[in-house]
Amino acid sequence: MRLPVAILVSVVLAACVSQDRPATCDEPTATLEVTLTAEGLSPKAPAVCRDQEVTLVVDSSVDGTLHIHGYDEDVPATGVTAGEELRLEFTATRSGQFPIELHPDEDPRGVDVGVFTVYEP
Repeated sequence: MRLPVAILVSVVLAACVSQDRPATCDEPTATLEVTLTAEGLSPKAPAVCRDQEVTLVVDSSVDGTLHIHGYDEDVPATGVTAGEELRLEFTATRSGQFPIELHPDEDPRGVDVGVFTVYEP
């Protein structure tokens, strides 16, 4: 039996965001603390599970604008200020991997600083 390519790709992609899911997936909320520098995000790949209420706490050492591609409607581009903490609160409604991009004030071109991963529950 041959599976249509679209079904096969869907199964493979679903497996990619189901394996190695965070231990907190069974919790209704997830709080992630990250540090943002001009060089990147630490940890580089914050992760939650779909349908969790997410609080992303960003401790920034750089001024600029931060956003998560694919979550632009839920988490609009937001300014970050060096030395200040930013709290982004939203629901993880879509599974997959979403680039996190910084637009530093001194160089407004976007720089990928990490990847936000949303696993299937």
